[in-house]
Amino acid sequence: MFTTAFTDPQGTAHEAAVFQVLRSEFSANTSETFTYSVDEGHGTTPADSANFSLNYRMAYWPTQEAKDSGSAPYILIDPATYSMDFADYTLPVDVYKGLTAEQAAEEHCKREVIKVVE
Repeated sequence: MFTTAFTDPQGTAHEAAVFQVLRSEFSANTSETFTYSVDEGHGTTPADSANFSLNYRMAYWPTQEAKDSGSAPYILIDPATYSMDFADYTLPVDVYKGLTAEQAAEEHCKREVIKVVE
């Protein structure tokens, strides 16, 4: 969960909206290459890589008070596609490595969807 100012897809500005991941599927695929040189008598690992896939749904309340009072949240949508689900398959390793599914969704939402400037 995180709180930030943002303007919703309908154009309403919120000073301190509260965001909550409703669901997140986050997969990390890592690969490593090992090469053994018979001539030199040792092995090396010249390259390792990782790639991630993320699919999530995010909700928000206009204020903390609205959340605390039990009001139903709004579902964040992509204004370009009207989809309630966000997905990305080209996430940078240095940002997403080691994150949980919830953390990855929050990070992607802040960076790519609502463009939070920190």
